[in-house]
Amino acid sequence: MSGPVELSRIGARQGLWALSPVAVFLCMYLAVSLIIGDFYKMPLSVALLAASMWSVVIYRNGGSLAERIETFSRSAGHPNILYMIWIFILAGAFASLAKEIGAIDATVNFTMRIFPSEYIVPGLFVAACFISLSIGTSVGTVVALTPLAVEMA
Repeated sequence: MSGPVELSRIGARQGLWALSPVAVFLCMYLAVSLIIGDFYKMPLSVALLAASMWSVVIYRNGGSLAERIETFSRSAGHPNILYMIWIFILAGAFASLAKEIGAIDATVNFTMRIFPSEYIVPGLFVAACFISLSIGTSVGTVVALTPLAVEMA
């Protein structure tokens, strides 16, 4: 048997450089949102596109621009990444649908009638537990319960 496999270490500078697309995304989103004065007017897709372009530019192992774009596209198309995207999109669609058909207002009114006000927070917790167990995602739970919790607040 051979010895343990030696893992290459990533230096602090390389690690920070690899995380810079996240910083670009957050800084662009926050800066533009603060300048505009409304966080809902800044499209997330614009900040994501800028961060994606930045990640293609800084990628060193790709060689030509075409190779770097191909590597980015292949990695972005990984099934695990696509599952997360679909979960986020469908959870947002569910929250929008629930709001449009009046389910959120009806649920809030029903809950306020049934639960005493001191049990609202534990009630939201129990609802979050059931939702997260049934759909299997924390993001979907947050997206589904946020409109309800905001209305209750």
